[in-house]
Parts: sequence; C-alpha cells; structure tokens
Amino acid sequence: MAVWAFPALVALVLGLWRLTGPALWADELATWGAVRLSWSQLWQLAGSVDAVLTPYYALMKAYAAVAGTSTAALRLPSVAACTVATVVVTALGRRLGGARMGLLAGSIFAILPVTSRYAQEARCYALVILGAAVAVLCLVRLLEEPSHRRLAEYAAAVGFVGLLHPLNGLLMLAGHAVAVGWWQLPRRVEGWRTARRWVTAAGVGVLPALVLSVWGSGQTAQVSWIALVRLTALQAFPERLFHSAAVGGLVLVLAVLGVRRAPAYVCLAGAAYVPIALLLLAGTHFHVWVARYVLVALPALAVLAASALTRVGRSSTVAVFCLAVVLAVPAHVAIRAHAGHSQDSYRIAAVISPRYQPGDVVVFPDSHPSIPWSPRDIYERYLPAPRPPDVLRVAPQRADGRFLATECPDASCLGTPPRVWVVGADPSADPLRDMAPGKRERISDDYRPVQRWQYPLLSITLLERTTSR
Repeated sequence: MAVWAFPALVALVLGLWRLTGPALWADELATWGAVRLSWSQLWQLAGSVDAVLTPYYALMKAYAAVAGTSTAALRLPSVAACTVATVVVTALGRRLGGARMGLLAGSIFAILPVTSRYAQEARCYALVILGAAVAVLCLVRLLEEPSHRRLAEYAAAVGFVGLLHPLNGLLMLAGHAVAVGWWQLPRRVEGWRTARRWVTAAGVGVLPALVLSVWGSGQTAQVSWIALVRLTALQAFPERLFHSAAVGGLVLVLAVLGVRRAPAYVCLAGAAYVPIALLLLAGTHFHVWVARYVLVALPALAVLAASALTRVGRSSTVAVFCLAVVLAVPAHVAIRAHAGHSQDSYRIAAVISPRYQPGDVVVFPDSHPSIPWSPRDIYERYLPAPRPPDVLRVAPQRADGRFLATECPDASCLGTPPRVWVVGADPSADPLRDMAPGKRERISDDYRPVQRWQYPLLSITLLERTTSR
C-alpha cells in the first residue's frame, strides 16, 4: 500500500503547498478569460485564435460553472491530474521492476519541480502529462499481451493527449512508433501482427490531434514569437524542462543509465527521448521549440531514472534520492513566489491603488510579440475598484472573436485626462513601444513619463499631461 500511497501523497502535498502563492500568468489568464465567455463566444474565439486549446477551454468552462474562477479553483484540476499521474508512474515502475522500482519512479516524479510547476498551473499540461503516463503504460501492456480491450485503451489515451495538446500528442506518438518498431523487430510474423494492430489503434487515437492541427493551421501567429534552436537552447534544456538545471541534469543522467535491453525499457526510451530529439531538431528550422511541448517525456524519464537506482545498493539509492530532494528545494520555493510563474501580476494593486486620483485613465500596449492580452487581464483581475477607467476599450477581450479588446481608432476617445497609466508586459525604457502607431503618437505628443515600476513581465508607467488642447 505504501508503494502506491507515498508518492501520490507527496505529489498532492506539493501541489497544494502555496497553491495560490504565484499569481496567474499570461497563459493562465488566457484560461481565466476563456472560461468566462459564453459558449457561442468561445466557439467564435476558436475560429480565430487558440483553436487547439478549445477542448481544454470547454472542459474548464464546464468545471468553472460549478467550482468558480478563483486561483485555487482554476488550478485544482491540475493538482488532481499530477497526483493521479504519480500513481500511474508508480504503477508503470512496479510493472517493469517490482515494488521498489515503482516506489522510486513515483517518488522521483513527485519531487520534480516541473511536476509541481504544472500541478499549479491553470493550463492543459498537467492533464497532458497524465495522459502520457497512461499512454505509455497502455503501450507496454498492449505489446506484452495484445487484446482488443488494450488496443481500445491505448487509442483512448493517445486521443486524450492529442485532444488537449496536439503537438505533445504527435510527438508522443512518434516516440511510441520508434519503440514499437524496435520491440517487434526480432519477433517476425507475430511481432509485425502486433505492430499492425498498434498502427490501427494509433491511427484512431491520433485523429483528434490531426483535426485540431488542421483547424488551427492558420493560427501560426500564436507561435511566431518562439526563437529558433541554438546552442544556448541546448545548454538551457535541463533548466527549461525540469525548472532546475541541477535536478534536470541528475534525472537525465540517471535516465540514460537506466535503459536496459529488455523490450519494455525500449518503449520507455522511445517515449522519453524521441519527442525531445524531434522537437529540438524541428526547432532548428521552425518556431516550435518550447520545453513544455515535450512534457509527455516526463513519466518515462522518471521510470528510467528509477531503473538506474535499482541497480545500486539501498544506501546509495537513498543518498541519490535525498540529493535530488535537496537540489529541488530552491526551485520549489522559487516557483511558489508571487512571480513564480514568470509574471508578477499581484504588483499592480500595490502600485496603482494608493496612487490613483480621480481623472486618471489607463491604456495598454497592443502589439506585444507573445502575450499582448496579459496586461489588460492583469488589470481586470488584480486591480480592484476604484481604478482608472479603460477609456480606449470599445469591446472587451475575446468577446467578438478577437483575443484583444477592440479599441477606438488612434486613441480618439482618450480625451484630455491629466494623467495616464500605461500597463504593459515587458519592462522597457519606452512604455509606448508595443503600441500601434496612431495610439502611440496621440499619447506621446501630449504626455511624458514621470514614474515607472518594473517587475517580471509587468511594466507600469505613470504619464502626466504636458500640453493643453
């Protein structure tokens, strides 16, 4: 019983620890904004942006109708998903190497900073990790003893991942394809019969990912901000994926050492390494490399790392595991700070509320390369009334099929306020840098900055009027 309960309990406790400490960041704010739309508005939005995330938004919208949209409520499904994923990883380790390996696999997975990071994010990634863990377990069971039921279970797991995040799903399936080919190579007739059955199950399972990919194929602006892969990206890979370079390096080394010649370990190796290698390779030519797009590799990496530890004595195992825990502590603390999710959204109230004066207005840059919606979302969620009115807004964000709010052209409805607050995403010497030209000129001609506050992914500037009209 302890084999199952201990890792899951660790994952649950870490998931709930300071669950609301980090402010919602841009992607989570996108979820918060989407679940507050009507169903017709959500469908309209999917036609122009974020089509591939529409199933997740729909799922969260149905959930939020019951649970609400507080920070804790929005993140609790991810906590639950990572806790269940820990149970699945434990089961996978136990199936391959017995109770000790199961306990190690689940425990390693539970203490990873990346597991806690996505357990506390109102986004689809925790569910994707859960789906990937179930899929690789189903794949091992299917290849060991094929049956129609196991084919259906595998197809459902693959479909679940692809429905929530098509790119993660397709990369996961590529890893499974390599594993199946290697597994069946020495088995000749019977082996290829099983491989053909896998192709059928995979073909059914991949359909949601393909449909969503085609639907969202015209929305490439969503990833245009991603840089191509360079040497620095490879150097930063352990930090990016595991949210701790030290822990990531340790787990990656252990995972390499944990590979064995047995067929089940070949499956794990394919599931762990092929998605990462493919996305890195594609990222040298296309704007696709983001570490969270290969989170499907985490369950297999944790089991392989556990496999390496089962080869050494118990005292060495305990020592290495304790080292991993110690190395993970700074990252666990950091990701639970107010800016732990990269954006210090809480700061806006502390800056504007005590300085607000009647007559003040607020404006927002609207051409940030990656997260132009986030300043207005931060303003609406984290700054209570009384607050400066959003005078340029004609229609709210996401309400008319556009992710950004509709504003009056060239700031024509700005009026002549004595002071203007500019809330943006990136700290910059020029607070108007990401504004459309007409709006930028209208404000820069009549106002000058008098005070500036800069935090992670949040810039607040106060401008005062310099001319009369």
